[in-house]
Amino acid sequence: MSDDKSIKTILDIQKSLGTSRYAEMIEAARHPASEALRHLYENPGIERMLESIRVNEAAMRAALGPLDEIRRQHESLMRTSLGPLEDLRRASIIDIHSPLRREIEAAQQMLASYTERFHLPNATETARLLEQLRTDPMKDMLARYAQEESSLRRAMERMRTPWLDMQETWRSLKGFAELQSIGSAVQSMPAFDENLSTALRVGLGDWRDAITWPTDVFTNLTARSEFYASLGFNPALTDFPAPAFEQSLDIAGLRRDPPPLITLYGTPVELSDDEAEEEGLARTNAAHDWLQRLETQLRNFIEEKMTHAFGADWHKRRLPTGLYDLWQEKKLKAKQSGGTDWPLIAYADFTDYERVICKSDNWREVFAVSFMRIESVRESFQRLYPIRLDTMHARPITQDDELLLFVETRRLVRVIRKS
Repeated sequence: MSDDKSIKTILDIQKSLGTSRYAEMIEAARHPASEALRHLYENPGIERMLESIRVNEAAMRAALGPLDEIRRQHESLMRTSLGPLEDLRRASIIDIHSPLRREIEAAQQMLASYTERFHLPNATETARLLEQLRTDPMKDMLARYAQEESSLRRAMERMRTPWLDMQETWRSLKGFAELQSIGSAVQSMPAFDENLSTALRVGLGDWRDAITWPTDVFTNLTARSEFYASLGFNPALTDFPAPAFEQSLDIAGLRRDPPPLITLYGTPVELSDDEAEEEGLARTNAAHDWLQRLETQLRNFIEEKMTHAFGADWHKRRLPTGLYDLWQEKKLKAKQSGGTDWPLIAYADFTDYERVICKSDNWREVFAVSFMRIESVRESFQRLYPIRLDTMHARPITQDDELLLFVETRRLVRVIRKS
């Protein structure tokens, strides 16, 4: 097998394994009985792949060929993707001089076993699964989101790609049902109502306390998933083949219709001069678009609310200490380099929005009526922060990130539109 073909095959396999399946593969590699997988684990391979490609694009080009070929392979991998951490596997590079045949064959066997686990339940099985819900504690989850069984049945019937894990049927069903319930609740319940915020913490985790972010959360997607889990994020919500996960997001109403872009407030960051970086990955690009639109909405919302309450020069008197001077400095630098003269708030960083909204006097006099509870606002922005940071640096994100992005964007935009 040629080096290029070996690389593409192993990348296909890696990005097709979901979070838990990837962990299983690593664990199998550690087991003495799996010599081939252990060899893969001990080589520069999996754990160093993502970091290698980020640090040294030249090495990637040397290994995989011209940029056009890289793009072609990226597109192919996107079309065939199956797992929650597809981008971790896709955006990887391996030592092309390592013997890969046995590793590839072993991984292919694991991948085949994984994909065979999922199927589309027929009408009879769907009815049986729903009958189980009536007598299982899971019915409390449906009640928590005010979700009706009939809407869950319709969601299951609308699925067209295999999503039910035959080996972990109950876990798979619960993840799918809760995902649909989250989508329904985010659209129907008041966006920052305490009942909704409390219900979301059961599946998405409790992010209310100020977070000291471990550095590896932004460079290692496995570490990120583990960190999310430590906050209470339920991995069953996203542990589906990628086509099934994307379809379930659409059925839940979470991924449709990104917020409109308000051009008056510019883009969150300047476009990169690096064509390869700007092209990025499909999922990262989609998230970038959603966040760009969300940020212009947030800027407009804050500007309108604060101007109405305190006048057009509110920035001088109502910003947290040091922020006014920082925005002015960024605006001056942009003008000196020939940039567009945007309104001052267009020079805010993502973390600035929460600081302005949650500043005690601003909160009390302006924003409390819209968001109700200050800890829920902090929680929402903290769930978005890692995604915002990675998408602005053309780094891959996970399906966990996608779910958090769509849920929190929906909630924030509903508040903005209502206000």
